[in-house]
Amino acid sequence: MKNELINYGLSEKEADIYLACLKAGETTANRLSELTNIRRSTIYEVLENLKKKGIISSLVKNKKYHFRAVKPSSLIDLLKDKERIIKDILPQLNKITESIVGKPKIELFEGSLAIKEAVLDLLNYKEIFVYGGSTLGDELFGTFTANFAKKRASNKIKMKAIIGEKIPEHMLEKDVKNLTEIRRNLLFEEHKSVYFIYGNNLLIVNLGTELTAIKVANNPILIDSQKSIFDNLWNLSDK
Repeated sequence: MKNELINYGLSEKEADIYLACLKAGETTANRLSELTNIRRSTIYEVLENLKKKGIISSLVKNKKYHFRAVKPSSLIDLLKDKERIIKDILPQLNKITESIVGKPKIELFEGSLAIKEAVLDLLNYKEIFVYGGSTLGDELFGTFTANFAKKRASNKIKMKAIIGEKIPEHMLEKDVKNLTEIRRNLLFEEHKSVYFIYGNNLLIVNLGTELTAIKVANNPILIDSQKSIFDNLWNLSDK
């Protein structure tokens, strides 16, 4: 029973004292100390906690405090009261969660492995817009870029890309090519940054000396402005 009471939410000492009090019927702190081998100073502290939880009641008898455990069935009533309290404030708690989820979020990724993990998240979206970068990405990430393209094609994810004059070989493979629209712009030849726009996210990867990436999520104004930049660059770039 002790383990079950601990699972209910009582500490080990609270469970010991509650059971001892239940068996004794009505007793003093001194007697509870004898029954549980817990110091009397600790007994009083734990009894106060149990009284606050509504599990122990007290009364004065012959100028001494006596303690009595509530009926075991009352433990269920106490749980129901807690459930009712949580249900009452649940709408407000959900609003707090929603306000946090809706706030812009910025993450920094450092190093090749961390950036690869961030890029793989793109595979959870139906369409990707990308501009910048070059074949430099293939040089730095090796076969990862080609494997990513194959996974993208397998997941039927479309991509519109504005890149430099050189087209990476993996983009020319049939399955990948069928899901990829490419336009070329000399501005991005040997460019050391690449911008991915997907869903409500922007991922900027720095392909310079130190490999880093920044992801911005839940910022509609920024995403809309990036899509506008992409559309303008798309119209100005060569097919």
